Amino acid sequence: MNASAVSATPAEQLHLAHASLRSGQLGAAASTLRSLLRVQPHSALGWLVLGDTLDRAGLKRDAIRARAAALRHGRSAGWFRNMETTPEPWRPVIKDLIADVNRLLYDTVAGGLQQVIAAHGATAMRRVAHAMNVYIGRVQDRPYSPHQAPKFLFFPGLEEGPFHDPNLHPWSARLVDGYDRIREEALAVLHDAAALESFLTFQPGQSKTGYLGGDGAKPAWDAFFFYRHGKRYNANHARAPFTSALLEDIERCEIEGQAPEICFSVLQPGTRIMPHYGVTNTRLVYHLPLLVPADCALHVFGGGEHAWREREPVLFDDTFQHEAWNRSALPRIVLLMDCWNPHLRPEERSAMRVLVELISAYQDFGDPDFERVIAAIG
Repeated sequence: MNASAVSATPAEQLHLAHASLRSGQLGAAASTLRSLLRVQPHSALGWLVLGDTLDRAGLKRDAIRARAAALRHGRSAGWFRNMETTPEPWRPVIKDLIADVNRLLYDTVAGGLQQVIAAHGATAMRRVAHAMNVYIGRVQDRPYSPHQAPKFLFFPGLEEGPFHDPNLHPWSARLVDGYDRIREEALAVLHDAAALESFLTFQPGQSKTGYLGGDGAKPAWDAFFFYRHGKRYNANHARAPFTSALLEDIERCEIEGQAPEICFSVLQPGTRIMPHYGVTNTRLVYHLPLLVPADCALHVFGGGEHAWREREPVLFDDTFQHEAWNRSALPRIVLLMDCWNPHLRPEERSAMRVLVELISAYQDFGDPDFERVIAAIG
């Protein structure tokens, strides 16, 4: 790619990519789009042009995945949700695109189901198969509670309710037994600002409004991560060796690129986490409260307000709308981790890991794939 494409504005890069595509320079178009999407990963138009480029290159499956990203990001911006929110010239393209994306999704799920049924048997996978059919829209099955709305996947047939017994996970008692030393390690990193990072991540120009509020001087939800999106933070494990050893010796919810998510969660003084929903009821959220000033609470809609109490764990389904606040003048700290819903059977946990990783691979199209497709285009 020439230097002018690298230094161009996103609008200019999109124009350059169009020009390269029209002239048949598919490699140049893909390289320019790589540069654009690294800066603006939510550019629906960028993903659409990349889809056209890959389609012209004969990389049909990659083209569909790129176009699926265009749909996803366009819908986030208010486009493509239906024909009324799709600009007139794009309507035939988007209609066909939705059909292609859905076809690939169905094929992905069907292939995954065959794989897990072969491993565990059709009877053991009955609930998993039903959940996947709900996910792709072949059957309708919704949560009983109006307060529950998973952003990604609903698994019917699990015991419903906002709160669950943390002792359903045998490892909870081991964390409680180690409470004093876990708390000691959490307090040791609390005042090291460099050790903490924001729990929430925002794109350039994206506002915290709607996510965080409160009347504190600097409302913030910070974290000292042991794992995030499945990535192990080795330096943090070394700084909290006792907690690390416990976490390494328990059953964790492990899904490539997604889980586990484990941290010392720090809600700074005067901070409110605004109401929101989690992604799937196959995973629950576990809190071991380590430092709880007065006037701190978790509110799960449909389950009421829960005031954290130090040393007493709580397990809740974050696909129920929920919020939290710290109205005190001191930080609140909990050991936070996502974990398997204890009402999933072991073989169902294994199957969901396979299926979610397959769906994630279908949905995600990141920088590593650019290198492959550019090499394939030549």
